[in-house]
Amino acid sequence: MNQSQVFLDERVRIAAEAFQFLKSTTIAERAVFMHAVADKIEGLGPELLETAHAETALPLPRLTGEKARTVGQWRSYANAVALGIYTEARIDLANSETGKNDIRKFNLGIGPVVVFGASNFPFAFSTAGGDTASAIGAGCPVIVKGHSGHTHTSTMMAEAIAAVIKDFGWPEGVFSHILGANIEGTDTKIGAYLTGHPLVKAVGFTGSYWGGKALFDIANQREEPIPVFAEMGSINPVFAFTHMLEERAEALAKEYATSLTMGVGQFCTNPGVFIAVKGDGLDRFKNALALEIAAIVPSTMLNTGIYEHFEKNKTTLSNQEAVSVIAESGTEAAQGQGRARIISTSADNFLKNQVLSEEVFGPFAVLVEAESEAEVLAIAQQLKGQLTITFAGTKEDVQEHQDVFHAVKDKAGRLLFNGMPTGVEVVYAMQHGGPFPSCTDPRFTSVGPDAVKRFVRPLSFQNWPDEFLPEELKNENTLGISRIVDGSATKTSI
Repeated sequence: MNQSQVFLDERVRIAAEAFQFLKSTTIAERAVFMHAVADKIEGLGPELLETAHAETALPLPRLTGEKARTVGQWRSYANAVALGIYTEARIDLANSETGKNDIRKFNLGIGPVVVFGASNFPFAFSTAGGDTASAIGAGCPVIVKGHSGHTHTSTMMAEAIAAVIKDFGWPEGVFSHILGANIEGTDTKIGAYLTGHPLVKAVGFTGSYWGGKALFDIANQREEPIPVFAEMGSINPVFAFTHMLEERAEALAKEYATSLTMGVGQFCTNPGVFIAVKGDGLDRFKNALALEIAAIVPSTMLNTGIYEHFEKNKTTLSNQEAVSVIAESGTEAAQGQGRARIISTSADNFLKNQVLSEEVFGPFAVLVEAESEAEVLAIAQQLKGQLTITFAGTKEDVQEHQDVFHAVKDKAGRLLFNGMPTGVEVVYAMQHGGPFPSCTDPRFTSVGPDAVKRFVRPLSFQNWPDEFLPEELKNENTLGISRIVDGSATKTSI
């Protein structure tokens, strides 16, 4: 066993010990802790933003908004945890006349969780992001594998959480931060080792398909398989229909170009495919789109690796048979900058060539020109799982294409009626997760308070004395949460 494994084993060991401590905390206590983390992050000064800007090339206004979103995540998740929503307390009282047992059930944390930081959201999806907040809210200690693209930013966020842990007198193992640069071994090997560790009970990941699938496979090949909640990317198709194109072709082109190139196209909800039937409306859309894309000035991408993958994948799709470039930024790009491009192909070619359905992470899209509505339906039926699918249409369009509407319900986690999929609101009703391969488990979301659900499991107690029950299930409802007692929702004590 080398020194790196010894170090990792120690971090997992103290996390397992901290899990026993967290099981003794109430939802109210964890909520107070989470609000304190939010306060600490909110108090980090301009140095945090400047550090993140230097490491990721993301503009300061974007980072300012993302920091606020991160603070908001900790607060909203804390409030949801305090409400007892995710305990799902169920109480069925004993009945001596019928011989019925006293059975009570609630959800508790699943155990130590490994979280992998994402490259494109250094705050909201990384060290102190939604995965970390939701896991701690569930009562699970967290071991973060910081992303190599923003190590200094990651460290600053980790230090903020560690400071709150110290202030509260909680065990150090509640939160650990690991950087590949600080220990022997590659990021890939470290991630694989942590995922395979017998004391780790779940994994949260946001990133590439290949990275997420590799972790998923490791987790399922363990002696004790564990859940991996991997959000792995999506092409987020936009289906545009006749009435909408006739009425708003030019406006739709502007909306689409803006969404596609926002943040240099480095969003998992980037609308990478546009599908419509040939006609005057689509011609107008294409002409307007070419003008919009031509005016886009290339910007620096997150890091060299992402830039190189973008260039490689953009070239691969552009060089496929029966494909033409119909729009491109009119400004030459410097090294490391993403130059926007749109290619076009027929629906028949798109259906036959699966390469054209692969995600290109960056400002790139495929416009698919269908000869008939039947081809549009065929594309909807052939699509792999997506985070989002957008219907660009009028109510009349939806009514006329119920077959497409019903087909895509099986393909996505979020269906949009107009608008564009970039911009994911942190609310209860948000679903950021979809059928495979966009995610490894479509039943859960990684955005919004319901993200906490990923890291809990149910436990029943039968005929236990009241003093030994968890606070959530005791006769006196000191937490003031809503519970299902003998089939009815109530906050009243028993």
